[in-house]
Amino acid sequence: RLIAHRLKREKKVVDAFSKKNPATLDELLPFVYDDVPQSIHAVARRSLHAHLIKLRDEGRAADEGDRWRLKFAV
Repeated sequence: RLIAHRLKREKKVVDAFSKKNPATLDELLPFVYDDVPQSIHAVARRSLHAHLIKLRDEGRAADEGDRWRLKFAV
């Protein structure tokens, strides 16, 4: 269940780039975590950052200073 949840969240990360690309963490956060209370967005921001690092390490995203850019979706 945990892996399925993480993959579902990763899809939301990728989909959020259709709204804005490149984007900062704070610009992506409301799209990716629209289903959690805003009171836990600080924790969610760290999880979003981890997703972006994973996508970068896979060559699917790039960090450009404080902005992230999706290179391609799978």
